[in-house]
Amino acid sequence: MIFRPRRGVMAGAVLLAAAVVLSACAATPSPAAPSDAPAAETPITASPLPSATPSGDLGPVESFLAWLEASRAPDAEAACAGLSPELAARMIAELNGSGAFAVSTCAEMITATAELYRATAQSSEVDVTIQEQTENDATLFVTYLASGDCGTVVMTREVTGWIITERSEECAV
Repeated sequence: MIFRPRRGVMAGAVLLAAAVVLSACAATPSPAAPSDAPAAETPITASPLPSATPSGDLGPVESFLAWLEASRAPDAEAACAGLSPELAARMIAELNGSGAFAVSTCAEMITATAELYRATAQSSEVDVTIQEQTENDATLFVTYLASGDCGTVVMTREVTGWIITERSEECAV
């Protein structure tokens, strides 16, 4: 998954983010594309927004960046709210399978991976391209600039805002 630190440091933890996934010197991303038409591929090089948390007022790119910021802070409550329950469960299983940590909750996973990112001083600066977007679904392609790790972040709009779903995948290694 794209939420993980540099390859080999920890298998399958925080992606693209997706996911653990795909923070503060680059330009702020543009507003989301019109809701009914698929968006043209729009590259955005950005770092997560300062003090942002996932909310219904943000588009999918901004929601992903807010999730990334929350996952690195760590703000486990906000970061876990930005993940589908299925994705959180998959990430926990992958992290536990790596042998690096043993966690049982999303909050423990976010805290553990944030500490790992901090310990390895891995940048969270990302390039985000909107591959496809409708009113309720979006597919982003995210590349972490420092490591080159990449993946597809699939998001859906929920009552609480955009969340990252279990259909998110890292690029083939």
